[in-house]
Amino acid sequence: MKKFLMILMSAAMMLFAGMSTANAQGPGGGFNFDPDEMVKMRVDQMKQSLKLNDSQVKKLTDLFKKQNEEMAKMFQGGGMPDMSKMQENMKKQDEEIKKILTADQYKAYQEEQKKMMEQFGGGGGFGGF
Repeated sequence: MKKFLMILMSAAMMLFAGMSTANAQGPGGGFNFDPDEMVKMRVDQMKQSLKLNDSQVKKLTDLFKKQNEEMAKMFQGGGMPDMSKMQENMKKQDEEIKKILTADQYKAYQEEQKKMMEQFGGGGGFGGF
């Protein structure tokens, strides 16, 4: 089950990275997502649901911006990035999130992630996984 969730998290991060890199296409060239705005939306949602303090908001914002940059680098050159590297990055990010949040916040965060993955995967898996 844990491996399944990691795969789904990786798939979700691929989508976020893809949306981040799609911004370079500009108007009329497909998606036009602002990576910083996506980070802000994600942190704002977490701030509300987990009742984050200002220090946690800053740390998570910095972490997610850094993660977006790393994911964008993985997608440079076209093709699919190395899934093991993506999983490693996701694991590192999760470890950092765990350090930033309190134990209760982290537990709630994990539950949110689980629900998101169930919705994202439609309950029956994502992309054949």
